[in-house]
Parts: sequence; structure tokens; C-alpha cells
Amino acid sequence: MRRSVPTCILIGVLAIGCAGGSYQQGERKSGEADRGETNGRMFDFVSNKPDADDWQIRIRDTSMWAAYANGTDETQLGTVNLEEKEAKRVWKLIDELDIGGRKKGKKDEDEGYVQLRLREPGGESNHDLTTVFVSRATEDEAVLDLGAYLQKLILKYHKKQADF
Repeated sequence: MRRSVPTCILIGVLAIGCAGGSYQQGERKSGEADRGETNGRMFDFVSNKPDADDWQIRIRDTSMWAAYANGTDETQLGTVNLEEKEAKRVWKLIDELDIGGRKKGKKDEDEGYVQLRLREPGGESNHDLTTVFVSRATEDEAVLDLGAYLQKLILKYHKKQADF
């Protein structure tokens, strides 16, 4: 079937509009799905306690995923979409950690530790990934503030008391 030139141009424009490109976050209301920038910033907060309890939290744009494990039992709490003000606050707290400016730290097997991982767009593999470890016995206000806010969000959205 032979198509006219205007039809081919229209099909070409639709194909270009549907493939590739970069993510543009639109305005959304709380509770509406917004998967966030898949190639953008991502932050992982993993708390490892000496008794084998651990919490895993991943923040990507306005999306927060959480899971809890104790030994071999794992409970995935799932993904929620944070309200815009919550997402802005959590990212501000993450930025205040200055992960790129921190020493790598080490895993404190006696007290337990928190792994902080930040993925930023850029670098040779299209992302810069920085991971640091902080003892659970820390007095670092930036780490404590972020942990307290994440606990508040988990309680609000998942109705679970996070102990990390």
C-alpha cells in the first residue's frame, strides 16, 4: 500500500514523539503514579543491624520503595508516591549528607551500619555511583535527620515502625 507524503510525515512525527527522548516530570496530584526520572538520581538507604535485621529504602524522584528483612524472612512493603513537599524534603536531606564529599567509611559489624548509595547522571557509564558506610552508632546529624524522616514516611505510607 502506498501512502501519501503527508501521511508518512505524520507517522514519522508520531514515531519520533513516542521513542527515546528524556523524561519530563509533569504536574501531578498526590497519589497519582509518577515513576520519576529512570535515568536520573537514585538514592538507596540500607540499614544493617547486627541481629540480621535490615531495612532497604530506595528513593527515585518522587517514588519511595521499601522492604524489611529479618534473617531469611523478607517483606516487601512496595512503592509509594511521595507528596511533592515530602519528595523535596527527602532530597534536601539527601543532599545535606554530601555523599560525594564523605570518606567511604566501613561496615561496623558490631554496632551495625547504614549503607548510603547515590546514583547521579553522568560519568563514563552514564551514571556516577557513590557508596559510603556509616556506623549505626553515629552522631552525624545529617544521617540521623534523614533516618528520622524516612521512618516517618514509612510509618505514614506503610503503617510500619522502622527501627534502623
